[in-house]
Amino acid sequence: MSDWLYFTRLRFTGSSGVAKLRGRAVELAECPQFLEHRIAEIDYMPEVHACQIRDELGGWREMKDFEIAAADALLRRLCGGGSHAPAA
Repeated sequence: MSDWLYFTRLRFTGSSGVAKLRGRAVELAECPQFLEHRIAEIDYMPEVHACQIRDELGGWREMKDFEIAAADALLRRLCGGGSHAPAA
């Protein structure tokens, strides 16, 4: 699925990813480590309630509430926490 279909997304699979908040995007070259345990992949699309994560040693699973909160905080840090949309 295209990253550009979503206003907010945090995705890292394989060797690339994107952090996107309010339409402002930052390309990711490595998986962001924002939790106490190491993660290998993430696919977070809150607009469609798709919130999955894969730990280094496990399979894909639904994200827990504290992981969602941490992902939101990471998006604000990476993409800017302001409420203004980027210029077109």
